[in-house]
Amino acid sequence: MFSGLKFLQIPLWLEEYVKFALTAALLAIVAASLFVNENGKPFSGLASKIYAALIASCIALLTRSIMVTIVVGLSVLRLLG
Repeated sequence: MFSGLKFLQIPLWLEEYVKFALTAALLAIVAASLFVNENGKPFSGLASKIYAALIASCIALLTRSIMVTIVVGLSVLRLLG
């Protein structure tokens, strides 16, 4: 994220917080797409998205691989949808 600013020394405490910024942003996007529909109202449709997210979360914990998690999550979503 700060590759263009290599000449600056970033404090260690800030570096600890910044390394989680991408994960937190991605989680917010995924959570919003799971629980809120396009109109901003709470999701009340099919639960296939939630089931696919739960299965993908388990795969992520087991494999620690982003690519495997994405492929499995999208595959389960396609199979359930």
